[in-house]
Amino acid sequence: MTEADADTNFERTPSQLADDDRGANRGGITGRVVSVLWNRAEDRPRALWRILGVYVAALVGIFVLPALALAGTELPPSVNGAATSLIGALVGFVLAIAVAKYVDRRPIADYGLAFGPSFLRDFGAGSVAALAGMGVALPASLLAGWATVSEVFSGGVGTNVLPFAAAFGVYTIQWAFTAVWEELVFRGLILTNAVEGLRSRWLSDRGAIVTGVVASSLIFTLGHFPGTLGTFGFRLALGLLLGAAYVWTDSLALPIGLHFLVNFAMNNIYGLSNFLEATETAMLIRPTFTGPAQFVGVYGLVNGAAVLCVAVLTVGYVALRNGDFGSRLSAAYRQRE
Repeated sequence: MTEADADTNFERTPSQLADDDRGANRGGITGRVVSVLWNRAEDRPRALWRILGVYVAALVGIFVLPALALAGTELPPSVNGAATSLIGALVGFVLAIAVAKYVDRRPIADYGLAFGPSFLRDFGAGSVAALAGMGVALPASLLAGWATVSEVFSGGVGTNVLPFAAAFGVYTIQWAFTAVWEELVFRGLILTNAVEGLRSRWLSDRGAIVTGVVASSLIFTLGHFPGTLGTFGFRLALGLLLGAAYVWTDSLALPIGLHFLVNFAMNNIYGLSNFLEATETAMLIRPTFTGPAQFVGVYGLVNGAAVLCVAVLTVGYVALRNGDFGSRLSAAYRQRE
């Protein structure tokens, strides 16, 4: 990814900004090498390195730090997941504060964290859209004869599981923290910086936004280490929806609500991720799936169609909220102090 001098002055054209950046980066071979890493006109690393830095720091924060902090503990699965997600959320906020202050030099609210009545409204709308949209998957499998309900209010089976009510509450906290840190990192930090870096004389603002959404969605997908084509496609579709929700609203509220309830609904409400390893997971409804894996698997066609329903409901909400589907993303174009 290359970066022109994109965000220091919204009034200037991409061509003028690119000319400024080239002029600032003259200085022989050393200057050319430095210019690959550092944008002198903006006095900060290029977008590619900003994004890679955030990505690596986030992976360390969610995989390495929890492993070290929780080493030797024998926590219930729900508590272990919530603790891991809490550490991830703390890492995400520390990372956002550091990048905002020392790299981007802008308010952290510019990453979609401007709180207010609209934030709560968007979060609620995203949660309802995800809960309703994912709710079509289990009835579809039941009607097709591909699933049966084996248990309700199931606390799970194992020697180290909590009672249903306690475990269900802890899983709620886990998925809330997960949604917060992943949206802050992948949409707030990475997508915003990707759009800034992509603005140039060769790519319009709209092109930069579309490409930024796709790029951040690919990074989001790869960060979940998809092992199959179906997993890759499912994660990518979800990433595109979450990225679009951020761009349409200039806020993380809608994508956080969507992300939170998609995860919670799949894993703990409707039991759509019910497989052998999930026997310890608390589920409001615990189904047993007997249909073809390509249809009823965790990343099968039925769950994929449910995500499409979530997308349709999200589009409907955005249409009512905005009246159009133009970008509201302002952080990537706001003049930095």
